[in-house]
Amino acid sequence: MLSIRLNPQAEKELKEIAKFEGVSVSDYVRKIINEKLEDMYDMKLAEEAHMEYINDPETFSHDEVGKMLGIK
Repeated sequence: MLSIRLNPQAEKELKEIAKFEGVSVSDYVRKIINEKLEDMYDMKLAEEAHMEYINDPETFSHDEVGKMLGIK
């Protein structure tokens, strides 16, 4: 369980948004936290892939990849 304190304005806005979305405040907060965590994970993977490319910039064309996979 997690408990947070918000200033009155932020709490009011959060309640209004949750109501607009048709969900409870808890469900809405859970949703936006999960979205943020997914975004951060995606960024981490992108940064790792970029560093891998920087360290070994070998690339393949679409046709080459198709041949490697036995598609073309």
